[in-house]
Amino acid sequence: MKIQMINHLPIVTVGIKYNEKTKTFHNVLIDTGCSSTILDTDLSEEIGLFLDIENAITRQMYGIGGTEICIEQKVKNICFGKHQLKNFTMQLGDVRDAHGFDGIIGSDFLISNKLMIDFDHMVIRNR
Repeated sequence: MKIQMINHLPIVTVGIKYNEKTKTFHNVLIDTGCSSTILDTDLSEEIGLFLDIENAITRQMYGIGGTEICIEQKVKNICFGKHQLKNFTMQLGDVRDAHGFDGIIGSDFLISNKLMIDFDHMVIRNR
């Protein structure tokens, strides 16, 4: 994934595939301080990834900007670019309206895929 610095923040564009539908998420923050990967609820619905209210867990996302509620759920099979994740626990929330991002890639995604952030070459790559 190529990194662009936008307003001094590392941003990537990534195609996300779920249930044979793909959507490009253009404004995804790379946040090593965020433990969970979060996708915007409205954008996720466009690829058929809906809130699973029966099995979801309500989580509070907090940081410098305050707090907000997200829904944590296990996703059986989802692809972020070339990285396929099975039974990946992630969060869905209103990150686009609240923070201006299509999603946030957290340390859980980076660790599970054994990825490194290379700011010298402005990419996220395999170790």
